[in-house]
Amino acid sequence: MENKVGYLRRNELVPVPRFDDLVKENKHLLDRCEIDMQREHYDDDDDRFISKLFEEDKARLLPLPSVPFDTALYTTATTDKYGKFTLDAGKHRYSASPAFCESIVNLKITSSDVIVMDKDMHEVVRHKRLYGNELERMDWLPYLTYIARKPRSLRNSGIYDMMPQTMQIYMDNCESKERGRVLKVLAELTERTGFASAVRTVDEAVRLNATDPDSLQSLYRRTYADVPLLPPLENKVLLPQQKVIPFRNDLKMLDAALKKGGVSNG
Repeated sequence: MENKVGYLRRNELVPVPRFDDLVKENKHLLDRCEIDMQREHYDDDDDRFISKLFEEDKARLLPLPSVPFDTALYTTATTDKYGKFTLDAGKHRYSASPAFCESIVNLKITSSDVIVMDKDMHEVVRHKRLYGNELERMDWLPYLTYIARKPRSLRNSGIYDMMPQTMQIYMDNCESKERGRVLKVLAELTERTGFASAVRTVDEAVRLNATDPDSLQSLYRRTYADVPLLPPLENKVLLPQQKVIPFRNDLKMLDAALKKGGVSNG
């Protein structure tokens, strides 16, 4: 097995690959291994394929346990006043929720995900795990949903300070009575297509000075709704022709055209 690891490292990982998604890279490596199994084994007298020898090995294996082995790391983290916490010796920062500011949250950490859970181990938010020079993962949906229920406390919640500048400008220009609805709309847009699309919609709303929630939804639909383009009309000769009535100030001409009487005003 150790020799096989060395073989794969020399043949599949040289030069050192660069990738953005560990899950996709692992799938690519597995596909390459499947292809490599379709060759003769160097140490088999009958010149059988590696895939055939592997099937023979599998037939002699013991069955797997009925309960799968959980390889995740379970740990805890303490959040700051913004409901965020750090991992990897403070190098990487993740958001939890404003409902968990300055408290302890449970974490389930895998090679690809960081899952934040409450004290009853119910999932609060899920992040793609950070690697390398990536510094922060922020999920805005719990924050917008939370503050939409308490819109008057927006400026004192810390959430306002984390918002992009255009979103701060937009919230400042909103009517106080509309601020709760606006925050709900922003949460809905974030849930549909992500926070970046909500920010772009706000940027356009600021440019057009459209501060009400209905205008925000309309701008979003104009930009992101999948509205099919209608084809041009054909067979114009079959369309009904408009009847032109030569009417100026004489109601008798209109009566004659409509074939019924009428009365003039005044």
